[in-house]
Amino acid sequence: MKPAPEQFESNESCDSQETVILTESPSSKRLRLDPDAKHLVKSILTKKAGGERIINEYDRRKTLSDETRRKMVNILVADMIENNGTSPHREVRDMYAKGIVSLFPNLSDPFSRTGYEHYYDGDRCTGYLAWRIKTVQRSAARKRRSAFGASSVEAPCKDGLGGPATKRDAQFVPDTVLSEDECRKTIALIKYSADEDTIKKKMKLTFDFRRNIVLDPELSRSTVLSVFPRFKDVQGLVIFTLF
Repeated sequence: MKPAPEQFESNESCDSQETVILTESPSSKRLRLDPDAKHLVKSILTKKAGGERIINEYDRRKTLSDETRRKMVNILVADMIENNGTSPHREVRDMYAKGIVSLFPNLSDPFSRTGYEHYYDGDRCTGYLAWRIKTVQRSAARKRRSAFGASSVEAPCKDGLGGPATKRDAQFVPDTVLSEDECRKTIALIKYSADEDTIKKKMKLTFDFRRNIVLDPELSRSTVLSVFPRFKDVQGLVIFTLF
């Protein structure tokens, strides 16, 4: 018995639909996000001082000079930190990097996995955006150390016996800025370490992470204790970390 023509059409239609689903690649999914990333970067550059010149240079030369590229990275990182804090999430950094090569296609790297790894590589925490963020973090850390030292001199404890306002070693703000992966490993070490000196040293390194939790309006301050439970059982740890 021969199958009816309608049966052939139904099977062919089904096979066609399955083929479309199976051939959809991850790269095509990324492309659907590119317009949003492109719009983000373009809106930032058109609103910030000097941004229009960057766009005009690319339109004219189809590329950017090293100096102009640095200006673009500085503008975008400043906006990123302004809206997301000094340690933006990986997804945020990824979106900005993707937006750069979407707005300026000739700046992409055709030989890399994503095309924008030279702007941000989340696996290695490298690229122009990541390096600029680390520079800003170090600069902010130095300013905090200076401000803390000045306030400690101006506001000594009245009885001279010490206290939160007494001048201490300002090295609690590290010059070493942890990557996301390093920060996760450090937090895990703090939780399970039995050595108080190690805990205190690692707590200094994670100061920025805790600060971002406190400043995040969507998180409660009790989140700090859930992420850093050693505040509860290591005597003097709160004062030691000045947090």
